[in-house]
Amino acid sequence: MSKRYNTDLQERVEQYLKENNLSQAKAAPIMGLSQAVLSAYRNSKYDKGDIGAVEKKLEEFFQIRDEKQANDQKAEVFLGRAGGGYIRTGISEGAYKSIRYCQLEKGIVVIDGDAGIGKTKAAAKFYQDNPNTTVYVKASPSTSSTRSLLKMIAKALSMQDNLRTEDLSAAIQEKLRQTDKVIIIDEAQNLKFLALEEIRGWVDEDIMTGKPGIGIVLIGNVEVYNKMLGRQEAIFAQQFNRTRLHSRYRTKDITKEDVELFFPVLKERGMEKELDYLYGISHSKWGIRGMVNVFNNAVNNEDISCRGLEKMANTMGILFI
Repeated sequence: MSKRYNTDLQERVEQYLKENNLSQAKAAPIMGLSQAVLSAYRNSKYDKGDIGAVEKKLEEFFQIRDEKQANDQKAEVFLGRAGGGYIRTGISEGAYKSIRYCQLEKGIVVIDGDAGIGKTKAAAKFYQDNPNTTVYVKASPSTSSTRSLLKMIAKALSMQDNLRTEDLSAAIQEKLRQTDKVIIIDEAQNLKFLALEEIRGWVDEDIMTGKPGIGIVLIGNVEVYNKMLGRQEAIFAQQFNRTRLHSRYRTKDITKEDVELFFPVLKERGMEKELDYLYGISHSKWGIRGMVNVFNNAVNNEDISCRGLEKMANTMGILFI
């Protein structure tokens, strides 16, 4: 006798795959299941397995999604596009224009500054607007080496990445030359000197063929540019000489008007005290990211008054003067 399946849950799985345009192979790990188990469950052929355990995982998966969606919808009433959309602040628009400049004029462009103020949001927006001419990679301590960086870029270009390091570098350059592609490297402060040294020449014109170089944008904290000007100035002179533009942003550059763009409903309701408090958070080391997180949590706590914001900020350990 066949075991019983929760048909409503099975339908929910099918709906999830369709709405998110996901293949079974991509959806299975997201749901915490193997592809084989998910396939068998979808087709009611998992009789030899523990159906209850599978359905418990799926129920937990959808419960978390439902609760998150409910929280997002609650916050969206106040946040407008700030629930995840792009906000055209002075900083994000400045960074966006710097990336475009790099794409047009080639060379190295450095965008650095405090964390959580919109640099990565600008890069993401640029990529969304220009997916065919933008290569976006994010460096980390584990991908700071030359080979790791080259492999990330090759993967973004849908290229074979198992070549020798020097051959991989040459193949990437050949593919990029005479194109309008711009490479954006986020969290670039994590890159080691040799990785920067490897890519710096990519921006130069090929003296043998006359093919133009490309544009490379380095986004990160102040360490990115300080490396070029500090004690290691002689070492980084080659990179510095190829830098076409340097944009540095601080939390102090965030304006009250920028904050109002994130919380249009507060502006409409004349909640100036609350806006001033959020503005204060944005000017602290927590930046825009911390400001939005405090407000989101206050919304979920159903108290967006100044007292509610202060209480949530204290709970989160966000203290500032």
